[in-house]
Amino acid sequence: MSDQLYETQDTSKILMSANAYMTMRENLEQNIGSHKAKGFLFRYGRDFGEEAARNYLEKRERKGKIGKMHVRLGHVTDVTFNGKIVRHDDGTIECINTTGQWIESFEAAIQLKHHGLSTEPVCHTLCGFASGALSYEFGVSLIVIETKCFAKGDDCCEYEIRLEEDWLPEKQELVNLYQSDNILSELEMTYDALLQHKQLLERLSVFQTQLTQSVTERYSMAELIDEAQKLLDMPILIEDIHGQLLKQSGLSTEQRILLETPATLIYEKDVQNIAYYESAGYAKLSSPVTINKKHYATCSFIYMDGRVMEESDAMFLEKVASVVALCILYEEAQFEEQQRMRSSIIERLIHKQNIASIESSFKFLPFQFSGPYTTSVIRITPSKKAVGDLLDYHDQLMQLSRMFDTWRVPTILADIGEEIVLLTSHTVDARQFKNVCTKVLKKMNQQNANYTYALGMSRLFTHFTSFEQSLKEARIAQRFENQQLFTDYEELGMLGDLVTNMSIEQIHDLAQKMLKGLYDYNNPRKKELLYTLYIYLLNNQRLKETMEYLNLSIGGIQYRIKQIEEQLEDTLKNASLAAYALLLIQALLLLGEVKFT
Repeated sequence: MSDQLYETQDTSKILMSANAYMTMRENLEQNIGSHKAKGFLFRYGRDFGEEAARNYLEKRERKGKIGKMHVRLGHVTDVTFNGKIVRHDDGTIECINTTGQWIESFEAAIQLKHHGLSTEPVCHTLCGFASGALSYEFGVSLIVIETKCFAKGDDCCEYEIRLEEDWLPEKQELVNLYQSDNILSELEMTYDALLQHKQLLERLSVFQTQLTQSVTERYSMAELIDEAQKLLDMPILIEDIHGQLLKQSGLSTEQRILLETPATLIYEKDVQNIAYYESAGYAKLSSPVTINKKHYATCSFIYMDGRVMEESDAMFLEKVASVVALCILYEEAQFEEQQRMRSSIIERLIHKQNIASIESSFKFLPFQFSGPYTTSVIRITPSKKAVGDLLDYHDQLMQLSRMFDTWRVPTILADIGEEIVLLTSHTVDARQFKNVCTKVLKKMNQQNANYTYALGMSRLFTHFTSFEQSLKEARIAQRFENQQLFTDYEELGMLGDLVTNMSIEQIHDLAQKMLKGLYDYNNPRKKELLYTLYIYLLNNQRLKETMEYLNLSIGGIQYRIKQIEEQLEDTLKNASLAAYALLLIQALLLLGEVKFT
């Protein structure tokens, strides 16, 4: 059926093509949803049904032909009707087995042609038209509901007529939808919603334009967040993936302290990629800041002092997070470039390139860099859980570099082989540098639970001709087994000088002469005795501490000491022998020639 015809009260006729009807239905579903569209189409049909019935009955003063109006107006090719609608003497209306069929429904034909099979009846306009016409004729609310539909695969479009109250026990939801409102209020509601949505989109567009302009003008992240906070009048918090504050705006010191109280996750929305948290005194709406699908930071709106989240906040938060991502990407590129320049200084020093040329690079550093200097080496050791995992030294380098920058320590870093090398300008005293290093390494342990960190630092030097020596000192200090995060080469005393100033061959010669039979440490039994001697001497030759450390009985320790003295061909009561033996074992350990673990 290509066209439908509707009569109005003044007998003018409105012709609507099937395509126009389809367009109207599709736009309704897009703008108010398919569920509300069903109610709209029913009321659309009901209003025309009432007017058509009024016009038909007033003009012809006939009854009983209302069902045929469907055919005359082009809705169907035929209508069947069974049962009867009875008006009793007391004025009540009764529907007795009132059913029927619509033959070749235009709504079913449109559904099948343009959308295929439906999962439910689709002839809502026909139901509305028949309901409006019959309700007008009988003066009570009669509802026509489709029970079978050709568009959903049934053999026909079948309907049933009942009084409204008789439908309620089994079809209350559908009846409420059909009767809930009139066409005008539905359109007004839709218009208001569309207007609000349009205004929101305009506000979002202006907001994003302003923030993007800030990025193009090379605003820092701090300036960018301040700008966003000013535009939204909303406290904003940016944290790194470890929960450390990167930037905040709009929060007082007291409010920041309040934020340290843990918040409980209330809900997450994967589609919008947001999470909402609540705690005593505040709430937080958070969104990840992602770059190339990698989580770099978290952006949050903070709600305090009775302020509640609005539905549109998630969209504004998404815009802030996306612009923060651009800012981070720009800052990352700058930081990477700066870090490459810093690393090249250390690499050039290692390769003994022109010192004057290297020193000329210092003017590009963001801090004053002058003597005296120290060199440090950081060792990163994987835990048992991380054994076999590939350690990303560059990522570790970037984490460390950012931390030292945060503490405003004038130091440059480079990943050299399997260690991180630091070159530090000591405009601050060594004690302050040690405190900062200890805090940085503890923080690295927290952020990278599968790794442990240990740093060794050289003595002070003033000219880069001493860099090679300082690097050697730092490596020696770093290898010293004292279970400390930070080891200063100065603390090694004579041991440091011994390892630094003597060749490996000279140290081996001394060890062979001093340790005699125990020097054969490739022999498992001799190595066990050498380890026992080392622990015994570290404990100042106290039997109880040595026994507890090695988990041996007093008799076992005494037996081993007797064997050790036989190998040394001397007694450990000889203080000189004991001191030199400990010094040489520690030297072999520092050089990596002997390993006990």
